[in-house]
Amino acid sequence: MLKRTFDKPDSAHPQQMLAETRARFIMLVIWSCYAVAMVLTFGFQIVIRLEACSGPLQCAISLAKAVPWSILWPFYWVFYLHG
Repeated sequence: MLKRTFDKPDSAHPQQMLAETRARFIMLVIWSCYAVAMVLTFGFQIVIRLEACSGPLQCAISLAKAVPWSILWPFYWVFYLHG
């Protein structure tokens, strides 16, 4: 019979618990930094795109493009900075 692998670690293995807690904290910090970069990029995109609006439809399309751009831009910078 297969053994479940998603059980919580034993209290007999404090090193494993510490490693898992540290890994979760690191991932939380990484995702938090990404979220902050995404929000800042979105604000910047809105300011730039509002200045370039020429009509209601074009403005709506431009602002709609700001959402995916702000999600992808921080991801792009990670690869751009690391070559």
